[in-house]
Amino acid sequence: MSRDYEIVIGLEVHVHLRTRSKLFSSADVSYGDAANHHVTAVCLALPGTLPVLNGAAVELAARAALATHCKLHALSVFARKHYFYPDLPKAYQISQYEEPLATGGWLEIETAAGGLRRIGITRIHMEEDAGKSLHEAGDPETQVDLNRAGVPLVEIVSEPELRSAEEAGAYLRKLRQLLRWVEASDADMEKGQLRCDANVSIRPRGETRLATRTEIKNLNSFRFVEAAIRAEAARQAELLEGGGRVQQATLGFDPERSRLFVMRLKENADDYRYFPDPDLIPLQLSEDRIERIRAALPELPDEREQRFQREHGLSAADAHTLVASRALADWFEAAARAHGNPKLVANWVLRDVLGALREREAEIEAARLGPEGLAALLRLVDAGRVTAKSARSLLPELLLSGGDPAALVRERGLEAVADDGALEAAVAQVLAAQGKAVAAVAAGDAKSLNFLMGQVMRSTGGKADPARVRELIQAKLSRG
Repeated sequence: MSRDYEIVIGLEVHVHLRTRSKLFSSADVSYGDAANHHVTAVCLALPGTLPVLNGAAVELAARAALATHCKLHALSVFARKHYFYPDLPKAYQISQYEEPLATGGWLEIETAAGGLRRIGITRIHMEEDAGKSLHEAGDPETQVDLNRAGVPLVEIVSEPELRSAEEAGAYLRKLRQLLRWVEASDADMEKGQLRCDANVSIRPRGETRLATRTEIKNLNSFRFVEAAIRAEAARQAELLEGGGRVQQATLGFDPERSRLFVMRLKENADDYRYFPDPDLIPLQLSEDRIERIRAALPELPDEREQRFQREHGLSAADAHTLVASRALADWFEAAARAHGNPKLVANWVLRDVLGALREREAEIEAARLGPEGLAALLRLVDAGRVTAKSARSLLPELLLSGGDPAALVRERGLEAVADDGALEAAVAQVLAAQGKAVAAVAAGDAKSLNFLMGQVMRSTGGKADPARVRELIQAKLSRG
C-alpha cells in the first residue's frame, strides 16, 4: 500500500462467555458434540416460549467490562435485532443497542517501537449467538446446527484508533489475555469462542475525517485478522489510485488465497429494525453489585507485571513473559514464595520450565510438578546436593510425571560430589594427565582452564560443583 495512505481500523470482537448454559435457556453450552444436541424449545423459538436471562452470564460480562476499564451501567436494555438466516429460528437476535451494558473503556497495547498506545473501547453489549449453517462438499443443501444458537456472548467494539494490522493483532492478543485472566471467557478461537469483524478504511495521511469503510466478517485467528486487514487496505488503495471509490460492504476473507470477496452490501442499523424486547425487562445492576464484582476481580496483568518488577526485581521483559497467563503468573509467584529467591526462580521458570513445556506443546496447567516441587529442586541445588546441570536434566521428567525431586535424585544416583578430598583427587589426576593444557593455563590461556574443568566434570560424572572444581584447579596450579 502507498505510504500516502493511513489505515483506520476498528474491531468488533464477539466473545463467548464462560457459562454452563445458554443466555436465555437451560440448554448446555458445549463444543464438538453432535449437531442439534443442545437445543431446547427456547432455542427453536417454538410458540409460547419466553427467554429467561442467565445471571451468571451477566456477572461474566460485567467482569469483562470492568477489566477493560469500561463504565458499567446500572441499567441496560435488551433489543431485538432482525435479520433472516436459517440458523436464526426467531428471525431476530436478542442483543443490546441504544442502552448497552458498558461504554467508554480502553486497553493499552505495545507498539512496534516499543511504546504503549491506549485504544478506546466504544461499548460492550450482551447478546446471544446464532446457530451455524453447514455446507458439506458436493451437497447442494444447507444443514443447520443450533447447538451454538443462544450461547451467551459479549460484543466488544473498539474505537477506530488502530493504525496497522500489527496493532490490530496486538489489541486482540491483549484482549484475549484479559478475558482469560478474569475468567470471563476461555476465548478459544479454534472453538469459535472469540471471533472478530474488522472495519477497515484508508485515508490520505494527515486527513482527520473517516473514509468509507468495509467490514471483514468472522475472522477466527490472529494471523487471519492481520492478513485480511493488509489485503483490504491494499485493495482499497489500488481502487482509489485507479480513480474508483470504496463501497460500503460486508466482505469475507479466503485465507488460502489471501483474497477478499463481497458477501453483501453493508446494512445500516435501520435495516435491523431494532426495538426493545418486550419479553425482557431492563437489566438493572445496583451500585453494591457492581462494586462486589469489581472487588472480586483479580490483580490485572499490567498491574501484576509492574509489581513483579518492583517487588521481585525482574526485568520488564521477564515480568511481561511471566504474566502471559494468570496460571503462569500464579505458578511462578507460588514457587518464588516457597523458595525465597524470586529472581533465581524466574530464571528457571523462563528458561527451563517454559522450555520443557514448549517442547511438549503444553501450558503450565499441564505440569505435574507443582511450584513447591520446583522450589524443592532448587533447594537441592542451593545445598550442593545436586548440580544445576543434573537438576535441569531431571526437570522435564518432573514436569511430565511429578514426584519428589530429592527421591528422584537418589534413585538416579545424581547426588553431587561434595567431598573435597574426592574432588582434589580427581583434579590431581586430570592435571597429571593433561600437562599440555596445564602449561597453556600457566601461559594465560583461559580456554585451557575450561578444558581442564570439563575433564574433571567428566571424571565425576557431572556430579561436581563447577565453581568448586574451578577453585580447586586454580589453587592446585598456583601451588605448582
